[in-house]
Amino acid sequence: MATRRKYLNYTTPWGVDLARVATAGWTPFLIHESGYQPALEDWNHQGVDSPFWRFYHNPKPGCHLVFQGRKIPLEPKNAVLIPADTVFDCVGPVRACHYWLHFTTNRPGVSFPAEPMLFPVDDTMRMLLGQLIDTHQTHTDGHGLLHLASALLHVVFAKLEAPPQTLPERLSQVLALIARSPHTKLTNHFLAERAGMSVERFIRSFREHTGQTPAAYVLAARIRLAGEALALTDKTIDQIASEAGFPNRHYLSRMFARQVGCGPAEYRARQRERKGR
Repeated sequence: MATRRKYLNYTTPWGVDLARVATAGWTPFLIHESGYQPALEDWNHQGVDSPFWRFYHNPKPGCHLVFQGRKIPLEPKNAVLIPADTVFDCVGPVRACHYWLHFTTNRPGVSFPAEPMLFPVDDTMRMLLGQLIDTHQTHTDGHGLLHLASALLHVVFAKLEAPPQTLPERLSQVLALIARSPHTKLTNHFLAERAGMSVERFIRSFREHTGQTPAAYVLAARIRLAGEALALTDKTIDQIASEAGFPNRHYLSRMFARQVGCGPAEYRARQRERKGR
């Protein structure tokens, strides 16, 4: 009897090696909520902002967003992707037939402008949206919704024209580490060691490729983490400060106000007023 051969090579000459893409932190989406309502009566909200991304699709026309004076229609033929920390208005002159996703994603070294992105709904997206809406209407299957929503987001982000990858591999790994664990002790010395550079060379390279110092980049990641916790949990500000890597709530409050424009308590109050939008 012939011995079964074990194939131990992870890649072949005919495929595309995705391991480096995966380790760069691009693949995962942390989905906070999937929602669908066929007839929201009052969908008029001014100054909507949040620390997470939003995906909107309205199967029926009539509603729109306003961003910096620009009207963005929500129609069956299109969808809108809204990055975190984008401020906009929801306008609903009619009952809103509305599907939404709230999620977090981060591509190390790549930033998106804080403005809504409008794009057409193709056949694949229409099929996935139909399955998501059907699942919402027939039964609350959290696992099914998670898989469908993840597939939808992968299709959506595949349409975005990504900038060319110019980051050195070691720096990409450092940015992925910051994205995964912003709350840990991420000193310049520790990060430089992970990048295999001297501290001076690391800081210079980091600023050259990201436009920020390592300390400023880490602080921004921690502020995002704290903002998500304020918006999505009932944890105390002391807990959030500790879990996001701040020495105490007072330092968090000072840095948060400097970055976001208001303190953590006021930010949380604003988010609770807008809950469910």
